[in-house]
Amino acid sequence: MLIMAACSAQKPKEAGDLNQSETNQEQKNIDFPSDYLTDIVETAKKGMTDTSPFNVFSNTIEQVEMQWEEPVRTDHVGNGFYATYDNKNTVFGFTAKGEIYDIRSYKKQLQVFSLTDLKEVIGEPAEIRTGEGQKIIVYNLSKEIQLKFIILNETKKVDHLSVYNEERGEQAGYVLDIKGNSDQLTNKQWQAMQTWRSDIVNFKENQPNLYINGRNEKKISLTFDDGPDEIVTPKIIEILQNHHVKGNFFFIGSEAEKYPQVVKNAYENGNIVLSHSYHHVDLTTLSNAEQADEINNAGLAIQTIIGKEPAMIRPPYGETNETLIANAKDKGYSVIIWSIDTLDWSQKDAENIIKNVTDNLRNGDIILMHSDSEKTETAKALPTIIEAVQEKGFEIVGLDELLGVEAYQ
Repeated sequence: MLIMAACSAQKPKEAGDLNQSETNQEQKNIDFPSDYLTDIVETAKKGMTDTSPFNVFSNTIEQVEMQWEEPVRTDHVGNGFYATYDNKNTVFGFTAKGEIYDIRSYKKQLQVFSLTDLKEVIGEPAEIRTGEGQKIIVYNLSKEIQLKFIILNETKKVDHLSVYNEERGEQAGYVLDIKGNSDQLTNKQWQAMQTWRSDIVNFKENQPNLYINGRNEKKISLTFDDGPDEIVTPKIIEILQNHHVKGNFFFIGSEAEKYPQVVKNAYENGNIVLSHSYHHVDLTTLSNAEQADEINNAGLAIQTIIGKEPAMIRPPYGETNETLIANAKDKGYSVIIWSIDTLDWSQKDAENIIKNVTDNLRNGDIILMHSDSEKTETAKALPTIIEAVQEKGFEIVGLDELLGVEAYQ
């Protein structure tokens, strides 16, 4: 769906566009050799078009902006973004991290070619997709690179081409549903949870600073909310240390001030210490200023203890709105949700906690658990979870590695 939607994004207006009759005459007067298409293919194999020096393997939109300045406009398509440079006849698709995965050329020379021309010079395409008012002619040039020609139904000619890095593009569209079950919830509670899960996934589509899961790689992160305390959090730190894996602790600021040594131990044992607000309240019910205070005070509490301010926050109950996203971004925070809820807060049973992980494990999962004093079953379940995850071939990593964003300011 992302590829289809992306191909229908607005094309740039070329500087000094000719009217239609002039364009037709221009095209008639110029004889483009067939090796022009061959050159396009060879350039595409390098992840490039002939309209820019940038590629879909290593370049970022920041590098483009440094050389070409700001785009004329930036459109949001799926979980990616498209930056248009009218005067360069080029559009760049990029991820929330800024990685370019799609480069499109709207060069007029392309507009003389038909599907028959493409087949005669390049060969039979791997696929022909049907879009709204267009056909997408797909050539697989390598494991990573697709070359796509977009032909308009009206003209039967190429409108533009796309050089697409499937691996990077997949990351732009990789959003997981939220999994996890409990038999301790009423039907009404379960339906409300399902509605929230659907809503937050849909909300994420237009919020690049909100994360539900990591990239489509065989890595996962273990996260622990609501600590620190003097019983369960130290036990979890010990288990993680014994298994040589990294955990991610979303600590409540006011609780961190009560148990600073526990926070310090978590950090010094190689775990990531992050924010879960200062008072553990539904941040969406607060004013803009009150939200800012919750973020600032929790960050200061943690920074006072470990010497670093977090750059990630998990809102209590997962409740998020646009105001919170904006406040978090303004203060240098990414907002982190989860893709697997162990429901250790509902069904306080080690067996069910383990089952919610092992039954639902996918690439890039962020697993939600808790480390407050009531969660003794979570600590009991953790060794088995770690071993089961590793047996399935997953690497347990910090959220910074999983998401490709900074953990600290």
